[in-house]
Amino acid sequence: MDREQASRRIAALRTEVAALGRELAEGARGWQPEECLEVAGELQGVVTAAQGAQGVVAAFGARVETTMTESGPWERTHPVGFVDAMAPAEVSLATGLTEGLAGRKVALAAALSQRFPMTQGLVLAGDLPVASAQKVVDACAGLDVDACERVDAQLAGRLPLMDPARVAAETRRVAARVAADQVAAQAERTTRGRTVGVRPGEDGLTDWYALLPTATSAAAWSAVNSLADEYRQLDDSLTLAEARADAFGDLLLRNVRVSAQVTLGVPVVTGAAAPEPVATESVHVTWDDDETVVDCVTGQETRFADLAPESRKALSWRELTVEDVGDFATTMAPVAAGFAVSGTQLAGLGWVDAGTVAGLLRTLPLDVARAVLDAETGTLAAHTTGAYRPPTGMREFVTARDGTCRMWGCARPAESCDLDHTRPWPTGDTTPANLVALCRRHHRMKQHGRWRYRVDDTGTVTWVDRSGTTRTTEPAHRALPTLAAEEAPPF
Repeated sequence: MDREQASRRIAALRTEVAALGRELAEGARGWQPEECLEVAGELQGVVTAAQGAQGVVAAFGARVETTMTESGPWERTHPVGFVDAMAPAEVSLATGLTEGLAGRKVALAAALSQRFPMTQGLVLAGDLPVASAQKVVDACAGLDVDACERVDAQLAGRLPLMDPARVAAETRRVAARVAADQVAAQAERTTRGRTVGVRPGEDGLTDWYALLPTATSAAAWSAVNSLADEYRQLDDSLTLAEARADAFGDLLLRNVRVSAQVTLGVPVVTGAAAPEPVATESVHVTWDDDETVVDCVTGQETRFADLAPESRKALSWRELTVEDVGDFATTMAPVAAGFAVSGTQLAGLGWVDAGTVAGLLRTLPLDVARAVLDAETGTLAAHTTGAYRPPTGMREFVTARDGTCRMWGCARPAESCDLDHTRPWPTGDTTPANLVALCRRHHRMKQHGRWRYRVDDTGTVTWVDRSGTTRTTEPAHRALPTLAAEEAPPF
C-alpha cells in the first residue's frame, strides 16, 4: 500500500462512518434501549481499531529524529519504539489534539509496537480498548523489552474478556512473577519521582495534583478527612467535597507566612466607535507623579509627571464599552479611591474574577505590577531597536500579550518561553509585531522547518505545514485599533 492508497481508504472509511452516524441519528430513535447500547458496543470495536491504526503510523513517524546542524536539518531513523522529542508536537499539529494527549498516544503506540505485539494486535482487531492497553503499558513501566514480551505472552489471551477495572492489578501481578527484581527497582525509582503541581481549572478554581509516597498520602488523607468532619459539624451546608477542599487549603497554609509577587495583565481596551449606541463605563486610574511608565519597545522609563499632557490623560481615563471589551471582563472592582481592576488570568493557575483580585490586593501582601499598553502598537512611542535581544519593556509586553507559548496545544506560561523572531533578525526587526513567545522545545521545532508560522497585527499566530494544513492560536490579550482623535471620549 502506498501513501495515496491509504488516504483514499481512510476517506472512504470516514465517509461510510459519517453516513452511518447520520442514519443512526434519525433511524435509531425508535429502537429499544438495549438495541441502542448493543450498537454502541459494536461501534467501540470500530473506534478501537481506528485508534490502533493511527497509533501504528504515529509510531513510525515518531521514530525519525531530527537534528539541526549548520548545513540544515539532519534526520536519523531509529527502530520502532523510539520517540523523537518533537513527535508529540508534530502529532498535535497533524491531529488537532492537545500536545499532552498527542504525546500520550505516541508513547503508547511506540510501546505497543516495541514491547507488546500481542496486545497491539488486539487493539488493531478492535478487541481491546486503548484504555486497557494503556493500563498494561503503565503497569510494566521500568521493565526491559524481554520482560514486557513475557508479560504480553502470558496476559494477552485473557485481556479481551477481563474486567477493565482489574487489568492494571492483574498486569502488575504477572509482571511481579516474571521480573520481580525489575518491579522492585522501579518501585524504588518512582519514590524519587514524587512531585506536586497546579494547573488551571474551571473559572475561579485551580487543579492540584501530587505524586506522593503511599504512606504519606494515607496520613495526609486522614488529616484532611478529620478536619473536614469538624468543618461539617460547624456548617451543615458544606458538602463533603467542599469541606475536604477547605481542610486541604487550611492544612497546607497552617503555620505558613504567605506573601507573593504577581504581575496582573489588566487590559485597557479602546476601539472604533460602535455603529449603534452601547453601554459604556468611564474608568479613572490614579497615577503618582513619580510612578514609572515603560516604553514597551525601547524599554525607556519615564516618570508619569514628565509625559505630555495628552499622554497623561490617555493613561488616566478610559471609556470601556461592552463591544470593545470583547473577551475581557465587563466588570471592574474597586481597590482604592480612583483605582479599579478587572478579572485576569494568572499564568499556570487560571482565571481570577475582578472581586477576588480586588480582595487579594486589599488583604494579602502582594507586590502587583501594572502594564500600560497603547492599544494599537503596545508602545508609548513608535520606535524600534536595532539590537537582537529585546529590551525588558518589550519582553514584558510580548509576554503579557501572548500569555503562553504560541505553539498549537502548548500551555507553558510565556514567562518561561523564548522570544522568537518571526522573520529572522536582522532581516526582521526586534519589535513586538515580529516577536512571539515559544517554549524552548517549540522554538527548536520551528527551526526544523516542517511547520512555519506567521503573526498578524492583532497577535494571531497561524502555523502552516508543507501540505498547507493550518493551525491558529490566539493571543491572551489582543490589541485593538485606537479611537480616532475626534472619536475619543471626553476628559
